[in-house]
Amino acid sequence: MSKLLQGMTMRSHLVKLIAFVAVVCCSAVTFPASTAKAQEPKFEMGTFYLCLLVKPSNWTGQTPETQQLFQAHTKHVLSLIASGKASIAGPFGDDTRIAGIFVLNASSAEEARALEEADPLVKTGGFSVEVLKWWAVKGIMKPPAQPMKMTTYYFAFLRRGPKWTATRTPETDKLQADHMAHINSMARSGKLVIAGPFENAGDYAGVFVFKGNSIDEAKALAEADPTVKAGRLVIDIHPWLVPVGSLP
Repeated sequence: MSKLLQGMTMRSHLVKLIAFVAVVCCSAVTFPASTAKAQEPKFEMGTFYLCLLVKPSNWTGQTPETQQLFQAHTKHVLSLIASGKASIAGPFGDDTRIAGIFVLNASSAEEARALEEADPLVKTGGFSVEVLKWWAVKGIMKPPAQPMKMTTYYFAFLRRGPKWTATRTPETDKLQADHMAHINSMARSGKLVIAGPFENAGDYAGVFVFKGNSIDEAKALAEADPTVKAGRLVIDIHPWLVPVGSLP
């Protein structure tokens, strides 16, 4: 019975997280003053597969010997974007175990994994792939502008923190309401451009993607979230290089 109740609580938490994505998306929509109250913004949720390209444990950086391998990797990434299988893709700009992120349009985790395992860096370079099911508002991620250039956003993982619990209480309900209010505020400011929850992804809870002047600015916004301040969630944030035009 306890497992059943925990599962119900987790599904409730997922629904709430999906709801906050709608807030993020819709906050960017404006209406004429005469119709603002009469109309409600439309949105549609979709499932994607967020793939983490993970460096091998002995990785020391790109070398002249691996240059050809990285060129083949880039060709693979561009083919995924051109085919529509990848909504967006780009490397992290810091020294972390994750080399980059792909958001794939796939029918299953197995298809997403197969697409990523065809990457030359995975096939022959010792890189590995982690595949996470992710919810986000459809239509936020766009085909990149041409000619393709890269720009920097800030990608924040939300993970379960030391105070996380599946038990629902009046205190956790209050924190969740404050959490959503903070997200709404960040979205209205234009700093938070996309967000969404993971489904059945262990300690991974969700994602924030920020645009701004620095990683410190994005980190301060994320760490001001009431659930982060309370220790229910923790933030893991990275500079993310993505094609211009792919995100708002």
